[in-house]
Amino acid sequence: MSPALLRLALLPTVLCLSSCLYLRTTSQSFETSTPAPEVGGAKFRAEFIPRGSEAGVTVSAMVVGGAMITENGPYQLRLHAFGKKGEQSWFRVTRFVLTVPGRLEAPMEKRAFEGSAPFENTSTAGSTRASLLFGTKIHINTKDHRDKEIFVEADVEVMRHGRLVRGTIRLPMQRTKAARGQSYFIPTEIAKSFRKETPASIPSALPPPPEAP
Repeated sequence: MSPALLRLALLPTVLCLSSCLYLRTTSQSFETSTPAPEVGGAKFRAEFIPRGSEAGVTVSAMVVGGAMITENGPYQLRLHAFGKKGEQSWFRVTRFVLTVPGRLEAPMEKRAFEGSAPFENTSTAGSTRASLLFGTKIHINTKDHRDKEIFVEADVEVMRHGRLVRGTIRLPMQRTKAARGQSYFIPTEIAKSFRKETPASIPSALPPPPEAP
């Protein structure tokens, strides 16, 4: 269930028991601490975007004082390649394997990463980025399996200066957590919604891509 829908589900309880709610959201993703692997002069980065969520409430003296949302798996994957202006034209993936130590080793079907991603200019002068969105959700770190470490391996091809460069990238990744919080005064929020002063709480389809590997 999306965070927006979870907020709606919690709203009736909050209206009955409290006029103020503190919402704490914890986003769980996977990051690597190793240098970005490079193929054809382009540095690669894997981004795991959480598409699952779990909710709970905190209760004190029978009054709801806060709500907790954890954003976790399944995940949508974007693979980014960072290059230099005038050097790389595009990249594509020809093989992808995800490993969870002690639990699974899963080669992904090619239809999940079909096509190539073109390099485009970023906000940094002289820097370019190409992003490939995988079409299959990756079911890791869900309520059934609390995965802490994964390993990504992919064969990629980069068109550089009109020549095709092939290579393999390997990324050991660990689970990370990032928290954010916000307080809501429920009667005020409802009034604002009726006056259309606040937009609907609908998350963007995809977060902005990273600016660096």
